[in-house]
Amino acid sequence: MRCFNCGAVLKNTDYCESCGADVKLYRRMLQLSNRYYNEGLEKARVRDLTGAAVSLRQSLKINKRNTDARNLLGLVYFETGDVVDALTQWIISKSFQKNKNVADDYIKAIEDSPSRLESIGTTIRKYNQSLVYCEQGSYDLAIIQLKKVLSVNYHLLDAHLLLALLYIQSENFSRARTEVKRVLEVDRTNTRALRYQKELDEREGKSAPKEEEHRDSISYVSGNETIIQPVGVKDNSGLHSVLNVLVGIVIGVAVTGFLIWPAIQSSQNSELNDAIAEYSDQLDSKTAALDSVQAEVESLREEAETATQAAEEAEAELQSYEALLAAYVAYVEEDTTTTLDQLEEIDRETLSSNGQALYDVMYDDIVESAVSSLYASGYAAYQSGDYETAITNLAKCYELDTTQGDALYFLARSYHKSGDTENAKVYYQKVVDEFPNTQKATDSQSFLNSL
Repeated sequence: MRCFNCGAVLKNTDYCESCGADVKLYRRMLQLSNRYYNEGLEKARVRDLTGAAVSLRQSLKINKRNTDARNLLGLVYFETGDVVDALTQWIISKSFQKNKNVADDYIKAIEDSPSRLESIGTTIRKYNQSLVYCEQGSYDLAIIQLKKVLSVNYHLLDAHLLLALLYIQSENFSRARTEVKRVLEVDRTNTRALRYQKELDEREGKSAPKEEEHRDSISYVSGNETIIQPVGVKDNSGLHSVLNVLVGIVIGVAVTGFLIWPAIQSSQNSELNDAIAEYSDQLDSKTAALDSVQAEVESLREEAETATQAAEEAEAELQSYEALLAAYVAYVEEDTTTTLDQLEEIDRETLSSNGQALYDVMYDDIVESAVSSLYASGYAAYQSGDYETAITNLAKCYELDTTQGDALYFLARSYHKSGDTENAKVYYQKVVDEFPNTQKATDSQSFLNSL
């Protein structure tokens, strides 16, 4: 521990022996900062990352130069996927302690991996885009975007939590619970995850099962006496009374059959007709509701198809721009073949006006040299007997510039010499048709006559 005034090493006294400054309060502040650091370290060890971050931030409020606490806070942020916040803490730590600081190793590990830095930037952009989709109400697109984020940075807890919230909103509770569980595996006391878990429990109606009640007896009151009768015990007394009751029931049924039954039958028929009419009305109502639901489903299906088409178009546009970038890099390096290959993979219509202008400049500039290069390599392959390579290069040369009659002629000759007479006939005829009154047309007609 060093004096805040002169930087001298402090001893176990309340003042600095070098400059005489009162360091009692200063010493207590440093001790309290270290205590919060130790508390954060213990919480981090049991994966209470939220609690650890709170303790470490408190430690830094008291002593912003506590590099151990700042480095650990960076590790906590890194574990939860907040790489930018982690780098911020390590850079600040490095500014306070330039030598023998473990933050150097953390920063170097990230800087030595350009792909990692690129993935961090991609993650941030995609996560922000998912927030925009949420604000626009495009929840399906937000879910797709968040899945892409997590495929790059699985530990980004904010993405897991937002995805869980979207699943809760769409009532897909099983997937929402999976995302909450993944967050709690990393941070066991994450407040938002615990709140979402409670919300899921309430939505799914979880409650403790009630115990079955077992009754061994039945009790009832008769006058001033309470009579308790065991369940399952038969009382055989009063047999004659039962017989009398049965006789009365028989007589009652007979009376019902002769006097009351016709009226009951008529009432039942009327009730049945009313029920049929009510059922018919309900059926018409439900049919109309079903038609409305079907129309809504069709509308949602059209919206989903539109969203899918938009996503496919965006993916195609992204691929075109990636190919355009690769073509530009190859163009700068004067790699004609690679530039041409990349340009052929681009759908020009998916590019903006500036992108199309760059495409046209590179294409127009590269085609002339590509045509010469392809013809030279194709003719050399023909001369050496490598007809497969000759066919590939000469066909490509003619495709780029249909005025290349020599390329077309030697393409036909390559097919002829390789034994493919059918293609040889096709290309000999093209020479005759497209380059009449030339020596190569005359020679091609002679070869055609001989085939």
